[in-house]
Amino acid sequence: MVIVNEAGQTTVSDFNENGSMPAYGFIERKQHVEIPVPTPNKDEVLVKLEAISLNPVDWKMQKGVMRPLFPHKFPYTPGTDVAGEVIGVGSDVKNIKTGDKVVAILSLATGGGLAEFAVAKENLTVARPPEVSAAEGAGLPIAGLTAHQALTQSAGVKLDGSGKQANILITAASGGVGHYAVQLAKLGNTHVTATCGARNIEFVKSLGADEVLDYRTPDGAALKSPSGRKYDAVIHCATGIPWSTFEPNLSANGKVIDITPGPISLLTFAIKKLTFSKQQMVPLLVTRDGENLDYLVKLVKEGKLKTVIDSKHPLSKAEDAWDKSIEGHSTGKIIHVEIPVPTPNKDEVLVKLEAISLNPVDWKMQKGVFRPLLPMKFPFVPGKSLSPLVLSNCLKMIAFDETISTDVAGEVVEVGSDVQKFKAGDKVVAMLNQINGGGLAEFAVAKESFTFARPPEISAAEGAGLPLAGLTAHQALTQSAGIKLDGSGQQKNVLVTAASGGVGHYAVQLAKLAKSHVTATCGARNIELVKSLGANEVLDYKTPDGATLKSPSGRKYDVVIHCATVIPWSTFEPNLSEYGKVIDITPPPTAMLTYYLHKLMFPKKQLVPIHLKAKGENLNYLVKLMEEGRLKTVMDSKHPLSKVEDAWAKSIDGHATGKIIVEP
Repeated sequence: MVIVNEAGQTTVSDFNENGSMPAYGFIERKQHVEIPVPTPNKDEVLVKLEAISLNPVDWKMQKGVMRPLFPHKFPYTPGTDVAGEVIGVGSDVKNIKTGDKVVAILSLATGGGLAEFAVAKENLTVARPPEVSAAEGAGLPIAGLTAHQALTQSAGVKLDGSGKQANILITAASGGVGHYAVQLAKLGNTHVTATCGARNIEFVKSLGADEVLDYRTPDGAALKSPSGRKYDAVIHCATGIPWSTFEPNLSANGKVIDITPGPISLLTFAIKKLTFSKQQMVPLLVTRDGENLDYLVKLVKEGKLKTVIDSKHPLSKAEDAWDKSIEGHSTGKIIHVEIPVPTPNKDEVLVKLEAISLNPVDWKMQKGVFRPLLPMKFPFVPGKSLSPLVLSNCLKMIAFDETISTDVAGEVVEVGSDVQKFKAGDKVVAMLNQINGGGLAEFAVAKESFTFARPPEISAAEGAGLPLAGLTAHQALTQSAGIKLDGSGQQKNVLVTAASGGVGHYAVQLAKLAKSHVTATCGARNIELVKSLGANEVLDYKTPDGATLKSPSGRKYDVVIHCATVIPWSTFEPNLSEYGKVIDITPPPTAMLTYYLHKLMFPKKQLVPIHLKAKGENLNYLVKLMEEGRLKTVMDSKHPLSKVEDAWAKSIDGHATGKIIVEP
């Protein structure tokens, strides 16, 4: 399946007359944001992309399946197989010039294809003749090279037909690699048996397969050749087939060449090597080779090889392409995505973002921690309160299913037809939908009911820090603990753990508004900060008293706002007053078990997990407290959107002091 950039949506400026790139350049999208164009190094070319092909390795990289073999920093833009037009060349490039139509393969470690512009090494960029469309060319690199290497290097097939005849089995023959493997094998002197689903049997026969098995039938599951042949080589493009199924179908020196080897395949490979078996399992590690890519492009030009395109998708509908790739049943090839400026619904406002605050829930959603409770479709953009995935190369984010992150501040640029309180130009703080995210971007839409005026006294960064963390602290104290923040209630002894963190530093300040006695825990380096927020006594959590949570003044806690992790109920219980409550803002399974046990046993002391129920009126209240100088956002650090991976890593590290802010 291939996604092709829509014509006429970009303009390019600041290129030198010879087509090389100056120090900086920009692209402007009519439906998007201004995005820096990557600058080619001296041995690279800059390509305006016309088509991008998806491969299973793309979503596996995005999900971290390939780590630590291929580590990558957030944001990671998927996509390596591209086709387009050269618009800039590095100083050492000799064989390619501006205006050339090309096919290229990008680095797997750095990706970059799911964008409108990408840089590619000259030695991995080949000319694309007029007979080869961008979509056909983009389908070739990884899938075509995988099929080529498996047949020629691993199986020893000579594609000019000069070799000894071999019997080849190709599993999943209607897929990306498989459909190329069938065609290339037939160029050699081979008899091809293939497996696929029933709906693709005639299609695979049309590619040249001599016999085709429906993998769901008994013979198909057993991989038995209808003509009784034994296979000299298997190009194994499927998954979940054990060695015991292959072995009886192999010739004496037969090989199974596994293009996506898992741990079991690698173990089989090692055993066969150690036992000097004639029949072998061969895991394939593809070598990117510009010469072989050029050979494949020429075969397409000559009509000897074709790219079967499952479907084409505009970048605005890239999630359909992504889902189809993950599903694993595409016929032929797939491609990808841009993130357009969202359009507000009638009850929404469109905000040009000035600051985005990260929360731990963002990277937890990106890693799938909350599935199946909070399922998301690709692409998910963090920052909608969180939300891989990631901005595309254009935004230096991988397009997740949506954009992670929900806590934002900025300026209203458009309003829906039913919006009454806001107009273009208003400065606001907003909380985006936690399921959809959307904050790690340059524009986002927010419900009017969760958007509030941001007075001049509050900076964008200060406002963006408030929503999720501030509302969590507010709900824990007022609803779960029953504390009145106007100070009219009974004074209570409150313990706040991880008091220098995102929720904790707000909880300390809000508890002091209620005239509570606040004990707090934090690391040694933050003790003075937490005292400055109003805490009456502060414990270093690494000391013996800090680890046991004992109040220096000997107080028992009526309320614990528990913002840390890995503290068992047995540590809290002796420090609680008769009716003390531990309010856990991120309850793990052990905490939930304790909670349900308490529900059954009715003890006076209780653990209470919190599930945030965001209310616009409460966020408005927090904004007003900040305007009055009675609440402040402590900022750990600020990061430009182009370096969002640094902010992401800091959030995952878990030792931020206050809030982590990203600024577009």
